[in-house]
Amino acid sequence: MPHLPKIRPEALSAVVALFIVVALNGTLWSKLYAVTSPDTFTDWAFLGSFFLFQVATYFFLLRALSLPYVLKIVAALMVIIAAAASYFMGEYGAVIDINMIRNVFQTDSAEAGDLTTWAAVAWVGGLGVAPALAIALVRIEWPAWKPLLGANLRGCALVFALVVANLAAFSNDYFSVLREQQAIVFTSTPANVVIAGGKLAVRSARHYSGPLTPIGLDAQRDLRPAGATRPLVTILVIGETARAENFSLFGYKRDTNPGLKSIPDLIAFPQVSSCGTDTGASVPCMFSGLGHARYSLRAGQRNENLLDLVHRTGLDVTWMENQGGCKGVCARIPTVTLTQSADPRFCADGECHDEILLEGLEQRIAAMTNGGVIVLHMMGSHGPAYFKRVPAAFARFKPVCETAQFSRCTTEEIVNAYDNTIVYSDHVLSSLVALLRRTSGSGADTMMLYVSDHGESLGENGVYLHAMPYMIAPKQQTHVPMVMWLSPGARNSLQVGNDCLADLARAKSFSHDNLFHTVLGLHRIRTSVYDAGLDILNPCRDHRPM
Repeated sequence: MPHLPKIRPEALSAVVALFIVVALNGTLWSKLYAVTSPDTFTDWAFLGSFFLFQVATYFFLLRALSLPYVLKIVAALMVIIAAAASYFMGEYGAVIDINMIRNVFQTDSAEAGDLTTWAAVAWVGGLGVAPALAIALVRIEWPAWKPLLGANLRGCALVFALVVANLAAFSNDYFSVLREQQAIVFTSTPANVVIAGGKLAVRSARHYSGPLTPIGLDAQRDLRPAGATRPLVTILVIGETARAENFSLFGYKRDTNPGLKSIPDLIAFPQVSSCGTDTGASVPCMFSGLGHARYSLRAGQRNENLLDLVHRTGLDVTWMENQGGCKGVCARIPTVTLTQSADPRFCADGECHDEILLEGLEQRIAAMTNGGVIVLHMMGSHGPAYFKRVPAAFARFKPVCETAQFSRCTTEEIVNAYDNTIVYSDHVLSSLVALLRRTSGSGADTMMLYVSDHGESLGENGVYLHAMPYMIAPKQQTHVPMVMWLSPGARNSLQVGNDCLADLARAKSFSHDNLFHTVLGLHRIRTSVYDAGLDILNPCRDHRPM
């Protein structure tokens, strides 16, 4: 086989930089074009300037690392990373930031399998792996070390001066676009992946592994409240990827909630916002008691959470998992993992439908003689393979998208598949209420509080799925459904009335911040970390008319 011709390192750097910007940044250019809507020479000049800036930036990085055994590795990795990121940005409208990178590392095998479509393999293989192999095979004509370092230094200085001059010439345009359209910052790849990955690495290095800070050490439970003769069992249902916009309870045009709408004493909360746009942020945040404004990953790791506090007061606490994990929230309490169950009624291909969460629940409630909390973590509407989340009997809306490759489906098919997951979740929740009604005749009062961890985008403005940075996330990703049901015995014991709660739910806005304090209030746990203003039931206490 004849030797391939040699090229100089600066030539390889230029070719790779140009390839990345032209072939692997389609999302960046489409968004920038839509924002600028160029129709004048100045507009087109700015686009040209932005193109030059992108090429120069990646060329600068490669030029700085133009060293034997280094340049090829860096260039190949940049191309593969950019190819993978460009596919997911283009296919799902994904935004790559630190939360998205964290989600990648937390993805389980089932979710990874859903995302690994033939289109993804072909795209990454053709535009990532194949060019990386070409980079590995090319022969580079390396000068001696001293001339090489001098040439690298001069090349970087020249490119840096060019970038500065370019930015200065169009500074107003850059500041205007990037200030008003922050999402564009997250679409330049592989810079977005490298920057987000670097931030995640720094945070991971600072991961708190010391002793946990207890919360609510002064907590005491009122064991003999007036009117209470039986223990209270609270069922907290944490939904997955359900957005309020697609609940008919809140005005959606399709009847996605036939079961819940038939429950006369159900309380529906139409205005609830999530703590984050992905499970890894929202679930720890809602149980932390810190609230959206104060919560951080490190603070969540450093402190105990709601379940630790409740368990310490003597109440039974159990987490039942049918998803990808509790994100550390259930680390110190009994946990039942159902995702690998072999029950053929609910499970197939390594995944179980959410009805499995109800199996044996009556017996668990009966065994909680002191009362307590059971958390049901649903699979819910987890995407992109919505069709897998729904038993055939609940596929009400057709045709459905039966692939995780959204580009092969129409918007109608994607929405149909998603809405079917809401219909099925409605069935699970209404079945849960029926189950709790049956148990209300036994030894415990019961109540259910359901809230989704975050919402979902279904193609609005070209965006799908979730996990966008909160500051720019569309409302579909942060506006979540929440419903509550209390047994008659629980309402009487807690001295609250449904009419008051229903009026309150319609009149006020709520968020994940309310969950921590509401649970403490439900179980009459007195502690300095309890905020009555965030306890949903507190304004309706002593309003007992049914």
